[in-house]
Amino acid sequence: MRRVGVYVGAVVAAAALVSGCAGSSEGAPASAGSSAPAGSAPAEAKGGEDLAARDVELGKAGFQDHDVWGPGAYVTPYSITNRGDGTASYLVGLEYLDGDGDLLGSTGVMADKLGPGKTSKGDTAPVAAEIQNGEIADIRSVRVSTVERTPE
Repeated sequence: MRRVGVYVGAVVAAAALVSGCAGSSEGAPASAGSSAPAGSAPAEAKGGEDLAARDVELGKAGFQDHDVWGPGAYVTPYSITNRGDGTASYLVGLEYLDGDGDLLGSTGVMADKLGPGKTSKGDTAPVAAEIQNGEIADIRSVRVSTVERTPE
């Protein structure tokens, strides 16, 4: 895997820089996740579907020992697939929730200059500074909060 910058988007939290772990490959992601309305998608499909949000999928997240994130990290696999016609960069906001669905904190991942039909896969985990309303151990789920797609 190669290292890619991970950013906390201004729409998610303060603009803070942390590091993430991601790799790139072609093809569709293996597992589906949830996604929420996007920040700046360039177009909508029939029925109001947000084209940028459909490009992001989360895998099965959970606590595990991880080579990059360390022991007991809450690891979230993700996949960003450019289903548009041109090259685009993506900024994806993620929110971590406790067992009651309350927001604990947030982070983000990005994919730079992703060509049409290309997929960037990786995983991320929150660091303690990103969890303001509890502890990392309190996390029970993660969701996509925003997707910003910027055509290159």
